[in-house]
Amino acid sequence: MEFGLSKEHQFNETVQKRIQTALNWLDSHSTEELLAEPIGKKEISEGVELRFQEYNTKEYKTMNYETHRDHIDIHYMITGAEWVRWADEGTAKPVSGYDPEEEIQFFNHPKVHGKALLTDRHYAIFYPSDLHAAHGIVNGKIGHNHKLCVKISVK
Repeated sequence: MEFGLSKEHQFNETVQKRIQTALNWLDSHSTEELLAEPIGKKEISEGVELRFQEYNTKEYKTMNYETHRDHIDIHYMITGAEWVRWADEGTAKPVSGYDPEEEIQFFNHPKVHGKALLTDRHYAIFYPSDLHAAHGIVNGKIGHNHKLCVKISVK
């Protein structure tokens, strides 16, 4: 699944190649190989950074939405399950200023949002104008996830 505004699918050729590089890299590794990677950052090519994560899911009401200006996020679940939510830019009020060092800004909950269940070996792509919130509990129970957030530079 890929969800976004159609105008955002038309990124330049370099960005499209970076997305394909990331997806090809993920497809070429088994779940066991991905789980063996250390938690943290790993650059696989110029403009493509992997961030291996391990965490417990949390209740939606405790989460903020976020957005980025200089990169696309690919949320790729290695093992586990979580709800990811998204909304269009401008549908929620900021709760922080933009932090250029961390390349992130946080927002409160929008009135309307989309929602998808992210499970083993599935991904969702969030473009710079997509507000998104991840790590949501499934079936009212906290779960433990191994996930990869791929940062694709749009510059």
